[in-house]
Amino acid sequence: MKLSLVIALLLTSSFSVYSQQPTLAPDSLHPLPQPKNLLVFPFVVRSLETDWGFGGIAARFFKPQTYDTATRTSDVNLLALYTLKKQLIIVFNSTIFFPHEDRIARFQASYSYFPDKFWGLGNHTHFEAEEPFTEKQFFINPQFLQRIHRKLYIGLTYEFQHSGPVDYRQGGLFDKQNITGRYGGNTSGIGPIISWDTRNNAYSPDHGIFAEMQYVWFHRSLGSNFAFQLFSLDFRKYIRLSGKSVLALQGITGLTWGNTPFRKLEELGGSDMMRGYYAGRFTDKCLTAYQAEYRRFLFWRIGMVAFAATGEVSKDPAHFELDGLHYTYGGGLRFMLSKEEKLNLRVDYGMARHSTAFNVQLREAF
Repeated sequence: MKLSLVIALLLTSSFSVYSQQPTLAPDSLHPLPQPKNLLVFPFVVRSLETDWGFGGIAARFFKPQTYDTATRTSDVNLLALYTLKKQLIIVFNSTIFFPHEDRIARFQASYSYFPDKFWGLGNHTHFEAEEPFTEKQFFINPQFLQRIHRKLYIGLTYEFQHSGPVDYRQGGLFDKQNITGRYGGNTSGIGPIISWDTRNNAYSPDHGIFAEMQYVWFHRSLGSNFAFQLFSLDFRKYIRLSGKSVLALQGITGLTWGNTPFRKLEELGGSDMMRGYYAGRFTDKCLTAYQAEYRRFLFWRIGMVAFAATGEVSKDPAHFELDGLHYTYGGGLRFMLSKEEKLNLRVDYGMARHSTAFNVQLREAF
């Protein structure tokens, strides 16, 4: 679940434990003590999507074998959030790097009861067309990747999502546009992943490339109430400009075809891509978006960024058009929670047409 967190993050308490890794003698045959890094903190937020919200995060960072310097740090984290709009969000995430990064396991599960907003399908929906709706969702997504050559991985992804019936305004956009999935149902799909990953850090890389392609096939034989297909491509490049500055670039493409329910459609906006737009401000079957971010370390644990992004949605690839692109831009600050893992708390302010937003998140946008 992507959230644009606006106005304030009140860090009322924080607990961090880190056990420094000792130097390993060249002839040592014994594993070193595990580094321990635990972050626990409650927070208060306000956002375009949530109004005032109250929650907490617990995150655990570790390495299966600390003497394996080629393996990035794994993490397991749990987030819970309740808002004055009576929204409830619970998210569990983990990324496990096995020794030497020969295998990678990812897992995400979430539950949400979320009063939300909908502007209809298309790339040119009117800002005043906003309609409220509410839906309950449960989502689970395990992934497993195996290294086959250098930094090239192939793997498998499985997605299951249960959506309850949408509580919406009768006779409004959901009915007028005959939106698939408004009565709820299950989606269940499986497919391959191909990934190339040369980033030097999992949380805040300063050089390397990440490129990943996924295809997911949803069918009734897998327990899905809807038959459709998804294809996504995510490309990122990190360029070290100096010892204190990095240029980060990202391009994403998403395509879906078949009887796709609206919660599986492509969405433009949110806290990671097109910051400044409400998550899902523009929705349709196809999406393309690009962003660039300049990141600079300032002093102590403080850094700053400047970013810009552009993107659009369409009903099919043939309808993408240059004059249909939307734009956002902005800047932000970074506070390094863990110097060892380069884990940042980010505070961004994004500006878009008709809207602006603060985004307060753990980790970088990409």
